[in-house]
Amino acid sequence: MKELEGILLPFTGKSQQTIPALQAVQEKLGYLPKEAIEDVAQTLGLPAGEVYGVATFYAQFRLKPIGKHIITVCRGTACHVSGSLGILKELERILGIYAGETDEKKEFTLQTVACFGACARAPITVIETLGVPGRKVHGYMSKVKAADLIDVIKEEITQEAPQAV
Repeated sequence: MKELEGILLPFTGKSQQTIPALQAVQEKLGYLPKEAIEDVAQTLGLPAGEVYGVATFYAQFRLKPIGKHIITVCRGTACHVSGSLGILKELERILGIYAGETDEKKEFTLQTVACFGACARAPITVIETLGVPGRKVHGYMSKVKAADLIDVIKEEITQEAPQAV
């Protein structure tokens, strides 16, 4: 992929740099398509299967495109006891996707995590927006708050959309 040449240049011939190379590519593309994995393998001088094995072993890597807004619901014990399953089900209903999926317009990806480590503020929902540094951690979440957050994001999407003349 032509767009990866500059990103991969520092990794040329450095087979021990598989994870940083994959991280750099994912940072650029948002995920790791098959062609990108092959480019990483070629750059590092490794078989594509070995690089694919690394990409599939670590949960940080994504092999499918994701939405602009990534919503993560904590499913740890404290969050579960505090109602995170209900929040997840409400988000699935509102977004029309299940955990682990991305909507057709690539606006939203819904996912879960085993634990964020912010149990005192359970239940936790985290929202990340591609291209915007950082993530917003929302503690003491409820179904109503989750619905309100989605409404705010959808309103922002509407405002960002080019207006028809």
